[in-house]
Amino acid sequence: MLFESNKNQTLGTTDEHIVDIGQGTFVNVKMADAFLLLQQEGKQAGFDICIASGFRNFERQLAIWNAKFNNLRPVLDRQQQTIDMTKLTDWEKVQAILTYSALPGTSRHHWGTDIDIYDKNAVPADYQLQLVPSEYTQGPFVQLSKWIIDNSHKFGFYLPYQSDNAGVAPEPWHLSYQPLSSQYQDALQQNPQWLIDCLGASDIGGKQAIIDNIEQILSHYVFNITPADRMI
Repeated sequence: MLFESNKNQTLGTTDEHIVDIGQGTFVNVKMADAFLLLQQEGKQAGFDICIASGFRNFERQLAIWNAKFNNLRPVLDRQQQTIDMTKLTDWEKVQAILTYSALPGTSRHHWGTDIDIYDKNAVPADYQLQLVPSEYTQGPFVQLSKWIIDNSHKFGFYLPYQSDNAGVAPEPWHLSYQPLSSQYQDALQQNPQWLIDCLGASDIGGKQAIIDNIEQILSHYVFNITPADRMI
């Protein structure tokens, strides 16, 4: 179990737990070896498993959030259609963003235990990665997705956004290192005031709507995931 001294790791306000595993890819130092083993076995199966997104700190997540909230970056619905954010209330904007983007302070990428992956061997060098479900269900990463489902558990990984739970949309590219991520998740779940205080001191868009609905956000979008004990 993580102690309160690791509050900053849980919220993504420090990078003391992060290591560079090459080519500017950053992950939790205690997860690095497990990923490299997964990557090595994947290579034997014909895949070049690369990380599109690893560690992401609070400030980076905040910048993504505010760009979406302020209509400076597209917000998509579950049919991959762009939402007109100018027609929504603050609370509706918050819910729309949460379908695909985590609330700063709750992103599993803060922990360095969660990564977005793709197969570099399956696409040309100039391919523009979109990280949308169709790429993994019928596009270039179908075979990688199947292999991950069959093999990732051997290295401690699982898919937290495996199914459509009406909160966060399915993310077949998102892998989580369960031995560590479960500890960070527990820490956040047991200490919601950490998050409330952090957000209260920030310049996040929709702050009042977020604070007013924080319990619903946590239960519906943060902790409503595929259980870690259902590692595939």
